[in-house]
Amino acid sequence: MMKSDVKEDARSVTLRKPKAERWEQLLDAAADIFFEKGYDAATLQDIAERVGILKGSIYYYIKTKTDLRDSLLANLNRQRIDFISERARSGETSIEKLVAMIRGHVEFYCANPRKSTVYLQESRRIDKAARARVVRSGSYRVEFQRVLEQGQKEGTILPELEPELSSRAILSALNALYLWYTPRFPQAQVADHFVTTILRGHATDAGLEAFRKLPI
Repeated sequence: MMKSDVKEDARSVTLRKPKAERWEQLLDAAADIFFEKGYDAATLQDIAERVGILKGSIYYYIKTKTDLRDSLLANLNRQRIDFISERARSGETSIEKLVAMIRGHVEFYCANPRKSTVYLQESRRIDKAARARVVRSGSYRVEFQRVLEQGQKEGTILPELEPELSSRAILSALNALYLWYTPRFPQAQVADHFVTTILRGHATDAGLEAFRKLPI
């Protein structure tokens, strides 16, 4: 069999992927290419080649590169919200929830560094109307705000702190991971550092005592 026949057979197998599976491959490839080249320099041809399909096949799913980027951001936003919401439900007290959410944020980033970086970079570049439509940027932050409000009612979060402002400050610190994180810092160490510094700035004495009693 000639090399061209082998290549054609491989492409035929690739093209027979179910639609849902192909869509996930496109999103993964888009995240990789946007990370490596930047959104502006990336092309649909680059993404098609990474997946192993013809460029024209992409138009079965989207019309433009912007459509693909927006779909990627919306998909990642849903993953982030689902992930952090699950962590918030894992505890009963505000301190348990906040610790789980901080660790969860670090865990999600370390498991998805390229996607997280693209999400944080590109969601800041799109205009306000598109951001509200595509990524619902407040939804993730509100999960933190709710936990802080619960903590103030429980007496474990400082009452003088404004929950919305505090949630924005916490996420600003956590989201900055993509600017400096390298694997030479173990994930657990990074998570512990964030937990300690955030709680020391937000928790009451009762909250810090509750934290010290949590199982390691």
